Amino acid sequence: MPMLYKKRQNLQIGVAQQGNQFQFVWLNSAQQVQFLCLPTENPHIKTTLMARLVQDFPQHHFQLHLIGSIYPHLTWSKTLVLPQVLNAQECEQQCRFVLQKELPVPLEELWFDYTSTPLKQGFRLEIHAVRRQVAGEMQKAYGDLSLNILDVSHYAILRAFRFILGEDRDNSLYLYQDENYCFAIMELAQQLQLLQTSENLTALYEQFCLRFEPEIERVYVYQTENVVSVDLPENWQKVETPLPFIALGNALWQMDLHPISVGLAARFKSHNERD
Repeated sequence: MPMLYKKRQNLQIGVAQQGNQFQFVWLNSAQQVQFLCLPTENPHIKTTLMARLVQDFPQHHFQLHLIGSIYPHLTWSKTLVLPQVLNAQECEQQCRFVLQKELPVPLEELWFDYTSTPLKQGFRLEIHAVRRQVAGEMQKAYGDLSLNILDVSHYAILRAFRFILGEDRDNSLYLYQDENYCFAIMELAQQLQLLQTSENLTALYEQFCLRFEPEIERVYVYQTENVVSVDLPENWQKVETPLPFIALGNALWQMDLHPISVGLAARFKSHNERD
């Protein structure tokens, strides 16, 4: 009688480091959000994570597919609005052309990412690049956990807001604050407007309005627990969740299929590689 082999399942796990914690978020077989937080000094991070995952997937052989993210100030980015829709190969070719033209860094020293969004008229292509050295230094923080995908943090933040709120909110400004940084994010048809600072949220809001002159109907705010609470305007809606916010957004990578984010990853080819 032939042996039956179970297909190995890829489990997509969102990973983030906040303070002295590693945070992990995933969806179980019932598509319910689960999470695990472990101290960074824990010498058995991977073993503990695997033991927890076995509880959710007892009958499965699985392989971890870890999604992390990097703060945008560590990346280079550019947004293009093009008259025609590009396929994946054309998007990658456009990225290479722009990077070679605008960055004084050889392509083989970069990882790059693009996000493509069809518009009513035209096509939006957002390009992000990070030095391989910077990505490698970030990877070291996770020890024997190897990241498969490295996204950009503001995309993860936006996905987490959308997941918790349940839908896209037109003309909405999303404010995020942790112990290190504050982000203001607003998505328009032609571009995603982003501002990052280490100041407080009210100062960030004022800077954002001064720079972009946006038409804002609603403001949503998320602050991590370790942020010192200050009075916020009454018309700002505070979003509260026990889920690790950025790790949640990382776990949802490519689960929101519009726009489609390819992700910074070692699997991206350098300029002289071929399929």
